[in-house]
Amino acid sequence: MPPAYYLGLCAIAKDETPFLREWVGYHQYIGFEKIYIYDNESAVPVRDALADFYDAGVFDSYSLQGKGMQLTAYNHCLKNHGHEFEWLAFFDLDEFLCLKRDCDARVLMRDYEAYSGISINWDMFGSSGFLGRPQGMVTRKYRQSLGYTINCKCIVRPAQVRLILSPHHFLFHEGVSVNADEETTVGAYTPPAVDRVCLNHYWSRSQQDYEDKLRRGDAVYDEQSTPRSLEVFYDQAAKPVVERIDILPMAEEVERMLATQPPRAKYTVFFADVARMPLPALIKTIMHMLNTGRPDWAEVLFALGHPLWKDAPSYLNAGTLLFKKAGKFHRAIKLARKLVVLTPDQDAYFTLLQCLTKGGNSEEASRIADFLEEFAYLDSKPEFGGKVRRYRAEWKI
Repeated sequence: MPPAYYLGLCAIAKDETPFLREWVGYHQYIGFEKIYIYDNESAVPVRDALADFYDAGVFDSYSLQGKGMQLTAYNHCLKNHGHEFEWLAFFDLDEFLCLKRDCDARVLMRDYEAYSGISINWDMFGSSGFLGRPQGMVTRKYRQSLGYTINCKCIVRPAQVRLILSPHHFLFHEGVSVNADEETTVGAYTPPAVDRVCLNHYWSRSQQDYEDKLRRGDAVYDEQSTPRSLEVFYDQAAKPVVERIDILPMAEEVERMLATQPPRAKYTVFFADVARMPLPALIKTIMHMLNTGRPDWAEVLFALGHPLWKDAPSYLNAGTLLFKKAGKFHRAIKLARKLVVLTPDQDAYFTLLQCLTKGGNSEEASRIADFLEEFAYLDSKPEFGGKVRRYRAEWKI
């Protein structure tokens, strides 16, 4: 049986009421299908603060008492809900997944299904000069980055997690965690790989918010073992910064969504919907979306189909056509190569030839075209040989 959800999110919260709505709404909007929040003695219960999101089934919550309860929350979620997800992220309420190329977080995760986890580098945001809490969204107001770090947070395959060593570090039964460039994570750290995705970490926000953070205490350790002070806040205020607005377009979309009711995701399709679809119906829907000018919808559907149909030639062919038409030729080439392995015939190689040509890989395209012409001659298929020659003439390869 496939899991109920493709991508989920777990977090612990204590008195984060001013920021809850944006954080939950943002991550729901970009493709997290279910969120679990562990409410650590908040003065305003999370369910009360987000009653509409709760009633819509966007998130569920548990009450948790005590200090340093983050790993307790994570382990409870993993044990009791891990089976519900193909992928499960563990983020804090001051962390926002910033997608720089992908329309949806599930599209991102499709490319990492060979691994047990993906480690997302922090982009550290300080106070951006704010002393008091500014009006408006965190993701829109705080734009001054202190820089990327080797610290990371994880999105993991729950079925592969053997042990949670820290909020940043998971031990797997098998497989490894990699960064976005597919470089292996070393413990809780990874070389910055931020061209495609990062985790915007608004760790201090304003001075007012940082002082509130000091009063709340650490979610993992007790105050004596990890002393904090305002000196840390003053230090960040003196550091050089760079304006970073990669998250702004998505934040603006989320702001518009939050002004409507009921709250909704950008793409209102779930893994369970796709799991109920026979493969021919899924391919038909993908191609319909593609042919009606909605390639982003097609990408989401294709991503959700991957755990179910990743080795089906017709599914791979649909993905090749999708990415070729969307101009994402590196992905089209990758799928075409896999298609050649599974169905090593002239049509699969011709598809690879098209992807290579349109992707600008002219030298390799010429090599494949030479192969196809000789193949057609030796296999006595002059019509196919003519097709290859006409294509070569058209593309001058």
